Amino acid sequence: MTDRTAPHLLTALAVTLLLAGCGSVATSAPSATAATPSTAVTPSTTPTPVLSASPGPVVTQPAGVAAVVGSTVTAGNPRLLPAHLPAGMSATVRASQATYTVTYTDDLHTREIDLAVAAGGNPPPYVGNGSTTYIQFRGARTSYVVYDTTAPMSKRYLLWLEPGAWSRMPSESPQPGIEYFLVASGLTEPEFFQVANSLQPVG
Repeated sequence: MTDRTAPHLLTALAVTLLLAGCGSVATSAPSATAATPSTAVTPSTTPTPVLSASPGPVVTQPAGVAAVVGSTVTAGNPRLLPAHLPAGMSATVRASQATYTVTYTDDLHTREIDLAVAAGGNPPPYVGNGSTTYIQFRGARTSYVVYDTTAPMSKRYLLWLEPGAWSRMPSESPQPGIEYFLVASGLTEPEFFQVANSLQPVG
């Protein structure tokens, strides 16, 4: 009888060992996967310096523009801002050490005034009924452009070199003269020059 049951016992023992081996493989697989080191590249946390001409815009009431310009712009003097503006205007300022741009506009954006310092660039040319004249403004020969002389509230601008000293880069010595650019739309010529003639230095 012992001889007859031996094969059965051996078979049962083999099955048990086989199942035990499978269970061991099943439980060890996740452990092996978890132990595998990650090959992902971790980005550097060191910030990369970014050179920016000016920070994001600051929206403020016109009276707050002088504080922003006075505390930020240190390139030279004079730093001019209008003392007179049409009623109901708000202001957006972009300023850095070496330049600033202020945009004044009403709620409906029917009137807009921009003052840019050391950033006048190349304004687009007029077509048709536009005109360019040269006038004396703040003691300098100034380009005065009207985009449409038949429209009383046409876009118009003044571009001039203001007497003073200005540096575009911190390492530069200040250069004589400061490029100023004043442009407006939705204003009549008398209204435009009322703003222009009110320009005063920031303290």
